Amino acid sequence: MDLSNCNFYNNNRRIDDERNLKESIDDFVKLLVNSPNGSFKPDSRFGFSLKNLRFENANEEGKIRGKKIGGESENFDNFAKDLEKSLKQFESRLQNPKVKITYDRKQTKGTILITDLSKKYKQEIKFHIWTTDEDNTRRIL
Repeated sequence: MDLSNCNFYNNNRRIDDERNLKESIDDFVKLLVNSPNGSFKPDSRFGFSLKNLRFENANEEGKIRGKKIGGESENFDNFAKDLEKSLKQFESRLQNPKVKITYDRKQTKGTILITDLSKKYKQEIKFHIWTTDEDNTRRIL
């Protein structure tokens, strides 16, 4: 039986394709966010620069090396702008990604919100910071 002309079949297939595409983008974005720059040998630019830093260097304003941890990618002086640049470079399926990072120093948590209105795409990634590891340094998780 040929179901290609059946609207129910076509609608379900389209929904499955959209779901698979979103999952694929979600997985790739998580990989990008969780990879420190330089961890991918073929292209050292791949990754998220915030993952390279130790948080004991953060000042009271939530800045490391002059950049804000939290902020939106429309501003040039924060890590959200760095992530937006990486998304544009490595995830071409997102046409116009925007990034917002919120940072709660008291809760030791951060949240990355990635949206692309042209694709109706949204993903939220939570992470913990100020966790002490075996060599007594505080890092992003």
